[in-house]
Amino acid sequence: MKVGKYPTGASTYGLLDMAANAKEWVNDWYGENYYQNSPDRNPQGPTSGQRRVIRGGDWYSGAMGVRVALRNYGFPDRSYDSIGFRCVRLP
Repeated sequence: MKVGKYPTGASTYGLLDMAANAKEWVNDWYGENYYQNSPDRNPQGPTSGQRRVIRGGDWYSGAMGVRVALRNYGFPDRSYDSIGFRCVRLP
């Protein structure tokens, strides 16, 4: 899909293409029960682990899986055709 193809779908922060393109790797290690005792603001995840957090839905997800807040995990030493990362431009 062409980046920015649906500008009316921008979030309140101006972000585009956040769902149904590719799941995204994030920096956090995955802990299945981490959020039960995590800080309320900006939880960083466990300090180590074997799996990294993946956020969002992708072109392969069904309708229920196309959510920006969707949280799952993947093994960082493996390759997945539906997972990528987001490049951002800082002000």
